[in-house]
Amino acid sequence: MALARVHQVRARHLLTAIEAVRTLGTPTTAQVIEHTGLSRPSVISLLEELEELGWVAVEDPVPDGSGGRPPQRFRFRVEAGRLVGVDVGLHRVTAVLTDLAGAVIASDEAAVAPEALPPERLAALDSVVARLLDQARLDATAVWAAAVALTGPVTPTGATLPGGPLPGWGSVDLVAHVRARFGWTVQVVNDVMSALLAESTWGAAQGSQDVVFVLASVRTGAAALVSGRLLRGHAGIAGEIGALPDVHWLRALEDLTGQDDDISLQEQQELIRAVFDAARAGDTQAQERVEAYARDVATGAAALTLTTDPEVLVVGGGQARWADQWVDAFSARVRANVIRMPQVRVSTLGGDHVARGAVRLALDEVEKTYFSTTVLAVPAQGFR
Repeated sequence: MALARVHQVRARHLLTAIEAVRTLGTPTTAQVIEHTGLSRPSVISLLEELEELGWVAVEDPVPDGSGGRPPQRFRFRVEAGRLVGVDVGLHRVTAVLTDLAGAVIASDEAAVAPEALPPERLAALDSVVARLLDQARLDATAVWAAAVALTGPVTPTGATLPGGPLPGWGSVDLVAHVRARFGWTVQVVNDVMSALLAESTWGAAQGSQDVVFVLASVRTGAAALVSGRLLRGHAGIAGEIGALPDVHWLRALEDLTGQDDDISLQEQQELIRAVFDAARAGDTQAQERVEAYARDVATGAAALTLTTDPEVLVVGGGQARWADQWVDAFSARVRANVIRMPQVRVSTLGGDHVARGAVRLALDEVEKTYFSTTVLAVPAQGFR
């Protein structure tokens, strides 16, 4: 019984030590001691074991100019494994390959027609991921975990629920397809939820536990973190508040551009740019359209703020590039309708933020597998 207790304590200490190294970057032994509160002999022993397990490497000492021997530093071996995140949207498929810290090593994308049926969209996914691996000169076995984000409400197998924007996707088993093609067991998530994961890990919501993310693009969507956990709901469709006509999200783009959505993506983007450019130049009608758009988006954002009481409200998507023209009006409208106003921040992540959010989901699987009750050794190949 006493021996089992010793093993349990050692396992917890290993988890504490590797969390310290990952959090601190390239810490010294003294910094790990301070972060963990463990004794020096314990930390030295734990770091040695983590090195043997393949997770930690010793950095070459860097002289600090004091003339003495520089302290030894340690780093988490982000190069030990590779992760893949994919964004399957209505108009394109985007994929990124990253290390275990989420740093992008390679990326690729392919355009697809909005009306493309599943075989064509799946072929684009296969092609993009294959090119990604070719860029990095890797085969599929080098990837430890993967995740796919899909536009619209999705099921755990990667099908969309009725009314989803991807044509014919209601019967697609994306998980089975990816496993058959690449040998990976993938996680599947809605694209807006994926973007929120990217924001909370690397973007405007980093360090915040309670967040609402509003996607302001050719469509409007939202997702929420509550106490650090992604709010999915029973069927994975939490945050689809735009389905309510009173929220005005269904008409937001039309109010901005004056056109319905029965036009091409390029035409939509050109109209959006033209309205914002005209508003900036002082065109009164364009300014009124921008203000109407801000009010439309704020209705849903206010409802979610009242529901989840976030610390931070992040605005992202294509319209974030014109944030200076409409986010102040958006914020004022939200403030007028909530009890407590969250901090409003604008996303600074790039166009691959949805795919990067999928990487965060893939990394969650790695952490659950290798850093759950103790620290397991780095595998020779990715887990299946």
